Amino acid sequence: MDQTLDEVNKHCADQVHAYATCVDSNENTWKVDCVDLRKALTKCTDENVTLMKMVRLSCQPVIDRYQECLRKNEKDPTVCIDSLRDLYQCTEGVGQMQEKMNALKAKHQDPRTVDTK
Repeated sequence: MDQTLDEVNKHCADQVHAYATCVDSNENTWKVDCVDLRKALTKCTDENVTLMKMVRLSCQPVIDRYQECLRKNEKDPTVCIDSLRDLYQCTEGVGQMQEKMNALKAKHQDPRTVDTK
């Protein structure tokens, strides 16, 4: 997951900074006031960070459950720890799958591994 965060910061640093600043500046109303910045950050990550897009595609039901839990338990988000754990496991699974795919891709592109029979 650290690699993914590095990619997000590499490609979307301006959007991350703008969204974080908005959230920090609007403690009670950030969910409404920062929605456009959140959308811009999501768009940037979808367009530039393959793993984030894969996570969203593969883990959307888990993401939705976690977000719904947070909405229902705003005063005590610790109630959502199981949903957060499920989300973490899903994202890690996608990350591991991506690493395996990258390794296979690299192996097939490496001219030393080409069978010349």
